Amino acid sequence: MKRTMVFAALLLALTTTGLAQTPVVVGVCPFFDDTGTDAGERSGILLPVMFLDKSKSAAFLPVIVNPGPSLLPADTQWATEVGRMAGTDAVLVGQVRALATKEGNKPTEEKLRGHILLASHAARLVMEATLVEVASGRELGTWQTEELVKGSWLSEAAARFTGVGAAFHGEAFWFADTHFGKAIGRGADQLVADVGSALSQVKPSGAYNIPSVSGAGQSCRVTVRVLYTQKERASKTYLIAVNGKEESMGIDDGILSLEVPSGPILLHITVKDPPYRQLVQTTYYANSMVDCASKQSTLAFEIGSSGEGLIRWR
Repeated sequence: MKRTMVFAALLLALTTTGLAQTPVVVGVCPFFDDTGTDAGERSGILLPVMFLDKSKSAAFLPVIVNPGPSLLPADTQWATEVGRMAGTDAVLVGQVRALATKEGNKPTEEKLRGHILLASHAARLVMEATLVEVASGRELGTWQTEELVKGSWLSEAAARFTGVGAAFHGEAFWFADTHFGKAIGRGADQLVADVGSALSQVKPSGAYNIPSVSGAGQSCRVTVRVLYTQKERASKTYLIAVNGKEESMGIDDGILSLEVPSGPILLHITVKDPPYRQLVQTTYYANSMVDCASKQSTLAFEIGSSGEGLIRWR
């Protein structure tokens, strides 16, 4: 039930923002993990999904942008370029850090990293983020959020990893209900407000193709493929969840065909057969809109030479 409620809220967020007339489009990148821990890595990967959920009343349109595995928090130039390719007007780049609170001492540089999130029952989770305008490359704002986390990541996560499929397709939903997920959610709330206030300086370019969703209330068959733009190859083996539901068993020769309703669509993809020397992210999230009245019925997730991932209708 909790997972269903979270997903319903996410769909509401995507639908509400999608109705804005020529909105500013904000690309949200996975956050760089500066903690060296599993908890930090998952937090960074899931931050864009939770940012979507928290943007349900925002005046801008959030879009997940995947710059690839080599993105560093200081490298806003490449993230901006990928945002340009995706048609966004601004991109949000950030990192996840942890501060130890044991004995109330100010943490040393050594304690800023390492196993703190794995072992600590009380840590401060810090997210640092920078918003960059795509057209000019100028920074529109830099912010830091700090949230207290109570509880152990190991004990919370261990109970969830009962099977690969269950952990995969339900990850964004059970994570939101953990102590770490709630801390990320509160931080995302603050970032949504900060980003919204900074976007008054940005004029929408209209470069992002927002489907009209004229087929609202309808369902239609959509084909999903994972392609490699530089290798002229398609992935045959990958895990995929669509709108929170595991659909990997439906893949036939690299092609997934399924019935979906008009409206928001959220993909979660983990490729298992990348070409030799092809860079890929550990996992990808991507969102778009389905218009059942459109003649375009193939949703291609295209992975570039640097591992960047773009979602396109064909």
